[in-house]
Amino acid sequence: MKGILINPFDETIKEVMYSGNFREIYDLIDCRTFTVVRLNNVDDMFVDDEGLLIDNRYFTIGNKNYAGRALIMSHDDEGDTVGTELTVQDIESVVQWLPEGHRETPYMEFRAWN
Repeated sequence: MKGILINPFDETIKEVMYSGNFREIYDLIDCRTFTVVRLNNVDDMFVDDEGLLIDNRYFTIGNKNYAGRALIMSHDDEGDTVGTELTVQDIESVVQWLPEGHRETPYMEFRAWN
């Protein structure tokens, strides 16, 4: 399956092949645990769930900042991961690299359930 790998360390965006084995995501984005961010109705981005907790490089898509490498894939009607139809050029047009030394402060808020 075709995926797109965003690498803020060398500021590259490239097409990669993903076998469908979720364990491969750990190697592709170089992390211990990941989470999935929905980009739109069909495209998802796998990101390092601990990215804000370690020394990292950052990039922006839209108005949101992300830490570390990311893998863009898509999903089907059942929610299964499938190859993306996006191109490297599509992603290059929306990614902005944040400068080396940029830091984000992790934030968590708890609210009482009424």
